[in-house]
Amino acid sequence: GAGGLDLGFEAAGFETKVAVEIDRDAVATLRANRDWPVLDRDIHSITSDELLRVAGLAVGEADILIGGPPCQPFSKAGYWSTGDSLRLDDRRAGTIGAYLRVLRDTLPRAFLLENVPGLAFKGKSEGLELVRKTIEEINHSKGVRYSIQVAQLNAADFGVPQTRERVFVIGSRDGHQFRF
Repeated sequence: GAGGLDLGFEAAGFETKVAVEIDRDAVATLRANRDWPVLDRDIHSITSDELLRVAGLAVGEADILIGGPPCQPFSKAGYWSTGDSLRLDDRRAGTIGAYLRVLRDTLPRAFLLENVPGLAFKGKSEGLELVRKTIEEINHSKGVRYSIQVAQLNAADFGVPQTRERVFVIGSRDGHQFRF
């Protein structure tokens, strides 16, 4: 996208070291408004080592990995148009796996993943379950203690003049429980 999560973190005092975006219009918007390094390719073609190199960071140095994988695989719009959605079978859902690969390889102090509420719908939460299972595997294989907290929030409750519900998945490498 056009860097909304990045801008929010910037407003909170963080510095964006590298961004990944495949949509050329969104890339143009990012480059017109910020001097962040933007890798304008499919995340599946970008290695975690390249991300760290461009950011000038080593494994474990990043404060936070933030991402909002495409929401279409989990969106209500899929239900409305076809009666169901492909969910994890949608090729765009593979970006969640890529996000988790980067998390595993870079081991930031914390992570935030944002998506539509459909990611966590009861009975259709395979996307969220994939995140939980992969976090457990990362903890076991890397000797870290990423916690995971999930909340559905509405942007209107935080001063945004728009009803926009999103699910946030947040974790801390040291196991600290984030409180929404």
